[in-house]
Amino acid sequence: MSSICCLLDACTIINLIHIDEDDFILKKLAKLDIHINDVVFSEVKINVYDRLSNTNISKYSNKVSLEKNRKLIDQKLVFFRGKKNDNDNLLNDLGENYFEKIKQITDYGKKTNGELCSTAYALYLSRCNEKKVFFYTDDIPAKQDFTPFFDYQQIGHIKDSVDLIILLYWLDENFTEQQLKNVLSELYSQYATDVKLLQNALEKFQQDNVDAKYKRSYKDASDKLSILIHKLRDLDFQDIIEIRSFFENKRSRHKAINDILDKFSTVFNLDNGFQNGNFLEKIKITMNNANKVHKYLDLCS
Repeated sequence: MSSICCLLDACTIINLIHIDEDDFILKKLAKLDIHINDVVFSEVKINVYDRLSNTNISKYSNKVSLEKNRKLIDQKLVFFRGKKNDNDNLLNDLGENYFEKIKQITDYGKKTNGELCSTAYALYLSRCNEKKVFFYTDDIPAKQDFTPFFDYQQIGHIKDSVDLIILLYWLDENFTEQQLKNVLSELYSQYATDVKLLQNALEKFQQDNVDAKYKRSYKDASDKLSILIHKLRDLDFQDIIEIRSFFENKRSRHKAINDILDKFSTVFNLDNGFQNGNFLEKIKITMNNANKVHKYLDLCS
């Protein structure tokens, strides 16, 4: 199958929207065969504006800049809206229980979401349209859940935002090495900012709420909260997903903490099992080795 398509997840789309300046990335994406599942686009519409509520970020700190950035997001969404499929048509072709079948085959224990529907859509694109599918997601648990299915069905590969940016770079002769570093730097800054904001929010909760009585009543939660704060301070993201799962499993008891974790959910993508460290380190390593990404004409000259 010579035809390659790029299937994008919500977290990747949201990242691209927020780091894109002057539609630089969108213009590069327009040259690719982009696909987005219907459910994913709905998730993007719900979550893409969340960062605007972080008034500690300078460009969202006043009403004028806030409204300007909201309009820019609206404009970028038009591009991605044109890339989404219609799940009604998909289910008409494959049966109303198609997503449920894929859920059972993959032994996926979570509710039906964008990652599951994208995996099902990827199989459809692979089998019915004869495409090699590259599914780009920064949701590491989803990557772990669905990589075996992609491998066994020979659908393609599951990659992340860094891999997509590299693809855009080597496909476009006008995409310079310095521009590659700049885009990766923006991606790094976005994640690093979210880490700091999450750390600050948790520290404030701890200062305002975690007293001796709280520690006696919720010792495990207090300990987990302290561990998470220390890990964020040290940029140590190993096993932070497990800490988040601990609080999610006790959502009704620790609603305030879960509200904070939900607001900065992208931070937990940084615990990605990358062989040389976490996702922030992957971005830095890629920036430092940008000169090792060769374009075809570079090799021919």
